[in-house]
Amino acid sequence: MILSGIVLSIICVISVSTSHLWNYQDQYYWPGDLCSKITNQSPIDLVESTMTIMYLKPFVFTNWNKVYDAELLNDGHSIDVYLRYDGPITVEAGGLPGLYKLHQIHFHWPSEHTINGRRKALEQHFVTYQHQYESIDDAKKHYNGIAVIGVLYKLSAQANENLLPIVNNIGKVKNFENSTMITINPSKLLPRNLRKFYRYSGSLTTPDCNEGVVWTIFSDVDSISPQQKHRH
Repeated sequence: MILSGIVLSIICVISVSTSHLWNYQDQYYWPGDLCSKITNQSPIDLVESTMTIMYLKPFVFTNWNKVYDAELLNDGHSIDVYLRYDGPITVEAGGLPGLYKLHQIHFHWPSEHTINGRRKALEQHFVTYQHQYESIDDAKKHYNGIAVIGVLYKLSAQANENLLPIVNNIGKVKNFENSTMITINPSKLLPRNLRKFYRYSGSLTTPDCNEGVVWTIFSDVDSISPQQKHRH
């Protein structure tokens, strides 16, 4: 664990396409040579007993604590959140090897990563890429070009109000290429404790499974209610 001072793949509630090049049911046939490799691929089981503790400078989040218009989009495999903004939303420090711009937010249900063999109800990903690259596709070609910040969620009796802009609009994007506009503050989707997290070098968890991705998984677990989890 590192101590520092910093897809919505809701398969049960949306219509997921099985014809858009790949699907979650047949991962053995995913395109790309890297997806079948054993080393440097994500997700992984984060085993705390094998970790080294490090002390790093605090994360610096710029332009995160604002309300943005955002597109909620069904991409055929998950629900993605694309913020509309004039200036870049960035994150740096916290041991990251550069300044990263936010590309999109998405979720996996249940979590992809496990901690000591235990899986959580939901995993949220902030996908970012280094600022010197023109696009996320360009960044994929470079080691450390992409950094993914993950937040885990456990089930709780109390609803998570910060997820309501997404949960309340899922029904509008149940089919491939459906989209709707929402407003959201991305800082509200970060956990309270930004000083403790897990860090490793892995890959994208969907094809083409590009490696050299900087992974950050916060150890502070957020919560989601069963009603929100099963919301149609």
